[in-house]
Amino acid sequence: MNSIPLIQTRRLSKTYLLGKTKVPALQDVTLSFMPGEFAAIAGPSGSGKTTLMNLLGCLDKATEGHLFLEGKDIGELNEPGQAAVRSRKIGFIFQNFNLIPVLTAQENVEFPLLLHPVSNQERRKLAVQWLAEVGLADYSRHRPDELSGGQRQRVAIARALVTNPALILADEPTANLDSVTARTILDLMIRLNRTHGTTFLFSTHDKHIIDCARRVISLKDGRVIKDEME
Repeated sequence: MNSIPLIQTRRLSKTYLLGKTKVPALQDVTLSFMPGEFAAIAGPSGSGKTTLMNLLGCLDKATEGHLFLEGKDIGELNEPGQAAVRSRKIGFIFQNFNLIPVLTAQENVEFPLLLHPVSNQERRKLAVQWLAEVGLADYSRHRPDELSGGQRQRVAIARALVTNPALILADEPTANLDSVTARTILDLMIRLNRTHGTTFLFSTHDKHIIDCARRVISLKDGRVIKDEME
């Protein structure tokens, strides 16, 4: 395995202002994740999980500290720079799927590739390949409202992976699914991690994800209180 961490934080902190009151959401978080990890960030509501995921995904900027991706300090990049990192290196899977309702499954999967130097033919080919990978080869022309919750999340997973990102950030990916479908989605992500070496980092309350994760980072009051490997 590559000895350079895929993503690393050094004393990362985030403070929000509510009027004149400073509210610390994340405090002095130092973590590193190697390529190919399958890890979960756990903790009660308000523990800082979402804040940490937003910082790791370059969706927000830290108040203090540093963020490194593949050894490069990306925490201080401007918005265009962070957008470029998100486009090239990071895939997102959201609790509410965030599919574009007027587009078909294939078009939703193709969408992130519009920002990449890929031909129309190659874009369609990659979308079809990834829909087949997640078991939706026969649903490429269906729009989101014609799909079940589990199928929509599979489309979201294909969309996240179609750009071949270094890191997948999954925010409560099973929260809106029934237990059977959630387990199927989790099994799919475990398989993708093992067969493609894709790095998955979850923010979750789901005990099944936490039990299957090979590493669990527990947060409380914005601080890391436990970091356990299997």
